[in-house]
Amino acid sequence: MKHLNKYDLHFCVRRLPRKLKYLMQKHGSKIVVAGGYIRSVVASERVSDIDVFAGDKNASEILATELQGNTDFYKTDNAFTVTKLPLTVQFIFRWVYDEPADIVKSFDFTICQAAFWYDLKRTAWNSICGDYFYEDLCAKRLRYLSPDRNEDAGGSMLRVLKYYQRGYRIPLDSLAAVIARLIRGIEIDHIHNDEFLSDVICGLLFEVDPAGFIDHQAYLPPEEELQ
Repeated sequence: MKHLNKYDLHFCVRRLPRKLKYLMQKHGSKIVVAGGYIRSVVASERVSDIDVFAGDKNASEILATELQGNTDFYKTDNAFTVTKLPLTVQFIFRWVYDEPADIVKSFDFTICQAAFWYDLKRTAWNSICGDYFYEDLCAKRLRYLSPDRNEDAGGSMLRVLKYYQRGYRIPLDSLAAVIARLIRGIEIDHIHNDEFLSDVICGLLFEVDPAGFIDHQAYLPPEEELQ
């Protein structure tokens, strides 16, 4: 494991909503920002939201409430989402980790393997990133890591489609590993033909991101259905 470049870390901190920054400085390593936000800032891409890891569900709800100012935030089976800030903040509780390094190791692609937090002992910001984070981000390469975690079948496949829209490319061995993870979520013995298999896969992808099929150009229906 390595650390973020000091200039990248500084820029990531500067881009944080002020209330989240103060909350992180107050609670130290209990709040860790990781994943796509850092990738987007370092690569000068549009930032859509911030994923925060803050322990279990109860701790995440308490911190989301403190950030939001009340309990009126969006709840799912994976996270509490605070929207009343310049950037949407998601407190992820589906996966719980003891150390920031464990969070970084859990991501499916190397370009997301980065995290930072406020170190109360050093009274300074600290960070960690994967060995191939910068190398693959620079090359816009999707290197799949086959993480050992509980995740929706097809989740990584949908992220491949989204990254492709942003100009990223995936090596064949990584693509094969993503497909293998998707197939593991299917009861192959009950598949009778290609059309039925296609419907099953589409259903799995839709379960992961139903809104994406509406909003994202990669998921548009056939042209004849649009007429």
